[in-house]
Amino acid sequence: MENPSRLQPFVPIVGDSYDSTTLAQRVAEQLRSLIMEGKLPPEYRLPNEPDLSTLLNVSRSTVRSALTILEQGGFIQRRWGVGTFIAKDPPTYNNLSINSGVTQLIRSSGAEPGTAEFLITTRPASEHVANRLSLEPGAPVVTLERVRLANDRRVVFSLDTLSQSLCRNQDGEIPLPEIEAFVRERQSMYDFMRERLFLDIHHGIAWIHPTSAEAYLADKLSIPRGSSILHIEQVDIGNDGEPLALTNEYYVADAFTFYIYRSS
Repeated sequence: MENPSRLQPFVPIVGDSYDSTTLAQRVAEQLRSLIMEGKLPPEYRLPNEPDLSTLLNVSRSTVRSALTILEQGGFIQRRWGVGTFIAKDPPTYNNLSINSGVTQLIRSSGAEPGTAEFLITTRPASEHVANRLSLEPGAPVVTLERVRLANDRRVVFSLDTLSQSLCRNQDGEIPLPEIEAFVRERQSMYDFMRERLFLDIHHGIAWIHPTSAEAYLADKLSIPRGSSILHIEQVDIGNDGEPLALTNEYYVADAFTFYIYRSS
């Protein structure tokens, strides 16, 4: 069995129920992340299917389906009678089928993530926000605006919103400066929700459409006004089926390439 220390068992969310297709997609994404982070380098030979199944704690059929996804995406090459190898030049694009944060997305594309601007405030929920988060219009929400960097280039403007009532722990309401300090250090709102609010995200529902950068976004992203950008609006859903957070992300058009795996 080759170098198993690079591979970690796949651990589903407690109480979750994956169908075989979804599980294969998630295992494929775990392996893809290791490839993009350089932990599985080009031309590295993967363990055979039985060993990989044991290492990842999933069935052989799931491993086989996950490897097919990676092969179709250009991340691995199967050599008959020899083995399965990481592609010499794996593509640097990202899977919209998997719910992941901007920081992870930037890292998986081979770039170093960073933040150029950071603004955290409380405000009344607009009718649209209230509808997305199942709140009353005007209910207090915490909003976090960030300009995200990839190798010091401005590539994403993100706006995260969650109900102020969720920003509490056993000691009471968490002050905004404490939220800011955590997210600045970790560059992840998901980590804050999981580690400080003890909220687990089960899945997300996203709406995707191309648009043009108006003056505010053009300034934030350092692009000409009217430039093409991709807008992804997403509601993250908890294990109880209730909405936890609303995210609006605006991507510079040429900064990333996305793909969606569509099974027949």
